[in-house]
Amino acid sequence: MYRGKGKLFFSLFAVCMLLTVAGAAYSDDSEAATDMSGTSLNVIYDANKSIELNASSSTTLSFFVYNGYAENVVAYVAANSNNDSTKVNTSTAPIELVKGENTSIKMTVTADRYAHQGNYSVTLSFKIYKGSDPAFLEQGTYDFPLHVMSNLSSDKYNKFLGFFDNTYTGVMGNIWFTAAVSFLGLLAIGYAVMFVAVPVCSRIVMKKDDPQRKTLKKLLYRLCQVIVWLWVIGQVFRILGADEELIDLINRLFYLAYVVVGIIVGWQLYKLIVDTLISKAASRVGDYNLNDTEADIESFRPLFLYIGEIILAIVGTMLIMSLLGFNLAAIITSAGLVSLGISMGAQDVLKQFFSGLEILATRPFKKGDLIAVGADAMVYRVRRVNVMNTILENWDNTDVFVMPNSLITTNKIRNITRETLISKVYLTVDIAYGSDVNLARKLMQEAATENPHVISDGSVKRPYTRLEAFEDSNLLIKMGFYVDEYGSQWAICGQIRQGIIAKFAANGISIDYQQIVIHDAKNPETREGAAKTADDSE
Repeated sequence: MYRGKGKLFFSLFAVCMLLTVAGAAYSDDSEAATDMSGTSLNVIYDANKSIELNASSSTTLSFFVYNGYAENVVAYVAANSNNDSTKVNTSTAPIELVKGENTSIKMTVTADRYAHQGNYSVTLSFKIYKGSDPAFLEQGTYDFPLHVMSNLSSDKYNKFLGFFDNTYTGVMGNIWFTAAVSFLGLLAIGYAVMFVAVPVCSRIVMKKDDPQRKTLKKLLYRLCQVIVWLWVIGQVFRILGADEELIDLINRLFYLAYVVVGIIVGWQLYKLIVDTLISKAASRVGDYNLNDTEADIESFRPLFLYIGEIILAIVGTMLIMSLLGFNLAAIITSAGLVSLGISMGAQDVLKQFFSGLEILATRPFKKGDLIAVGADAMVYRVRRVNVMNTILENWDNTDVFVMPNSLITTNKIRNITRETLISKVYLTVDIAYGSDVNLARKLMQEAATENPHVISDGSVKRPYTRLEAFEDSNLLIKMGFYVDEYGSQWAICGQIRQGIIAKFAANGISIDYQQIVIHDAKNPETREGAAKTADDSE
């Protein structure tokens, strides 16, 4: 029983609410309907409601027109505003108004960037013609209230510091006196903030013992002075009630200087964060049992710095172009097409750039490593890794090679330093025919084993020799052995050769060499000697 009464109660309550809302809606429509002067049309719009519009923006307004004529009519609509910096657009096509019905009409109101703040009106003009007969019937107008808002306009006119009204009379009540006092006061406030903010900012983004800290402070002081002066001048012009175009120009310069300072401070702060994170990671390498060394962790620094430079350059460029009034959406769209053309015409440059990022990210080698690239047998020492290329040097530091990064990433890289510094070396010696080959081989192995850099502990193959070839006038013996330092292999071979010479001399083994005898055909003695030598050879 109670449930049935409850349902009935809620049903009646819902019906009452619907009737109330419907009645309110009907009441609002009737109150909003306003006769259009000179016609039998009614504009259904709240006359007390203004069209709110910000400078450099637009809004579209929809309203209804009720046809109170006894027949269908055709209306031509035109619109304008009493504000020169505001434009109103409506459809230029004829609008058919059905007798006794409402017709929806739209108009778009646009205020330019320098629209002055204030209250205005938009006037809608109707020229009405009979629907069946195109004869002119009558003409009427309707005014919509318009309120334009602009951040270039303000209520700072003739106010000290832009906040306190100038209530003085005479000379002190003049607007120029207000501007002069405000100029000095705002300048003092700006410099006070600058002298506090710059040292604090320098301490945050750079270490105390950093030699670049003083340079950064000087640069920030100069840029901040520009910002302070632009800000003060902008505020003074507002107090003087200057034109919006002039205030906008000063605002753009102010924000441009602000962006430059922000980029400089952001870059220093970014470098500080990168250095701090890398230093902490490098100091805790041992805690995580990683194979990387501190130098390996620190090799990430150039990569992060390059990424930061790219991001700051893109963000800074977009902000500056936006402040200069460029349409970023159109620029980004155009940039996509331009980048496509650039990528087609500059494939090699882009390939080198991304190859450099790949090297910095994957770290196949670092500064000081010994590497071999591709099928090239030459071994290089890495001097520096750049985004576009890698600087390499030879062993004697006499030749420097600039190798494109794309050439490195597309070839097999052998990192000798990471593999092992142990290197296999071959050495050959010529001995005369008739020499004791086995003794010579034994002496060569002894000379190699006695060198402290030759590995003979059994971890790798011990020094070994073999008779390599029968030459025209000598026997060629080849010896192979392992040394513990790749970079010193040539010096080690020289030391072993000296030991071989000493051992061969002590054991009567001669190192063969070619002898060339030249006979002068014009000299009788040498001619006879040559003939005798020829006869003996026969």
